[in-house]
Amino acid sequence: MNKHYFLLPLLVLSFLSFNVIFTSCNDEEERTRLSKEEKEKLRIEDSLALKIGILPTSDCDAIRFADSLHIFDSLGVDVNLRRYNALSECRIALKFNLVEGAVVDSALAEVIRDKDSVSLMLGPSTSLSWKMITSKKSRIVRTEQLVDKIVAADSHGYSHKYADIIADSLQKKQKTVYILQCEDLNVRTKMLSMGNVDAALLPEPFATSAIKAGGKVLRDYSSQPKGVYAFRNKALSDKRIKKQYELFLKGLAIAKDSLERRR
Repeated sequence: MNKHYFLLPLLVLSFLSFNVIFTSCNDEEERTRLSKEEKEKLRIEDSLALKIGILPTSDCDAIRFADSLHIFDSLGVDVNLRRYNALSECRIALKFNLVEGAVVDSALAEVIRDKDSVSLMLGPSTSLSWKMITSKKSRIVRTEQLVDKIVAADSHGYSHKYADIIADSLQKKQKTVYILQCEDLNVRTKMLSMGNVDAALLPEPFATSAIKAGGKVLRDYSSQPKGVYAFRNKALSDKRIKKQYELFLKGLAIAKDSLERRR
């Protein structure tokens, strides 16, 4: 038998194998190219979206409500909510340009401006406020009983200011109230319920949760709302982002009005 008959099947198989490999390579290159294009498209879309940091607090109900009902979408604004568990996380997000805006309190906004050198424009105010709740285990019912006790609060902002004011009012030769900086609201509430701290400054709905667990209200600052939407001026210098911001304000106002009518 002619040896060329043996070579023919090998040549066919080699050709088919090469064709499969070549096709696979082309497919992989195409997928990579499309993946890069998709990523770039998402990057551009994300850069034009209005990213806003919010907390799991009651004062953020309106923006969550607007987002759930697609009010922002109906106005043509792409709002991307970034959910954080602490004011300090909102601060970091603003400082490192992770968001265009965030819910903070006015005292923290000053810290961000002065210490972090971030130029901010303060937008709508919110009902963010605090209650000082004592733990069930501590059995504290009067402010004077906080002597040599531990109070949990934020590292900055009005909750820390309130804790400082109480500590100063009880000061004798030295401060007798120990302020524990606990940023995460979930952790702070849990520490209070477990009796790891004697008292804590909490916003709603965390304050109500702590009360249901046996905590007592020692001080109520609900009549002094301090929350505010803070936006980076540098971000708003972009005309496209500024337009998104204006539409966001419109959507937020619609949501607030709708919630008020439901109450």
